[in-house]
Amino acid sequence: MAHAREIVVDEKQDTVWASGYSDGTLVAFDSRTFEERKRVTVEGSGPTGLAVDERTGTLHAADLTDDQVIEVSRRSGTPRLVPAGDGPVSVSLSEDGRTAYSANQTGGDVSVVDLRKGTVTRTVATGAGTLSVATDERTGKVLVVNRTDATVSVVDPKKGTVEETLTTGANPNHVEIDDGVAYVVSGAGTAADGLTRIRIAR
Repeated sequence: MAHAREIVVDEKQDTVWASGYSDGTLVAFDSRTFEERKRVTVEGSGPTGLAVDERTGTLHAADLTDDQVIEVSRRSGTPRLVPAGDGPVSVSLSEDGRTAYSANQTGGDVSVVDLRKGTVTRTVATGAGTLSVATDERTGKVLVVNRTDATVSVVDPKKGTVEETLTTGANPNHVEIDDGVAYVVSGAGTAADGLTRIRIAR
């Protein structure tokens, strides 16, 4: 794999998936033995962010090059390609796994993708340099990191609205959510490293 970009852990399947941006590969490794289990290549693609539905073992990868989400099921080596927004770089899933949310770096927005129909149902503008997205399973809200604007947008994907925009440290680049609390890491270059903690209202 060339230019390894991101990993995601499927605890139920004891599998770690990794994306290779430069060669369009998605590789699954056994989390205990580190042996390669599966390799899928989409020629010409640039997979970046990853999300996995642990109930089905299906992997979803944001494809920055071709403006789509690459979907790889556990039982098939043939990927399904689903349209996304302009420059998707990160992807997250709804609690039921039926919807994907792509953070679109070029578009400065987040796309709501119906995975069953394979279509974008909403696009919500969030801010410049959209880079990372995470879903709060308790509320269904989606948090989007806007790197250039140094903000985090709290999005209601059903209404297609931004509920709140919060300031972070300079150059935020990743968000994770745990038990109703979001953690945003920031800092690069001359900017000081930092961590912003956000409690998500029900």
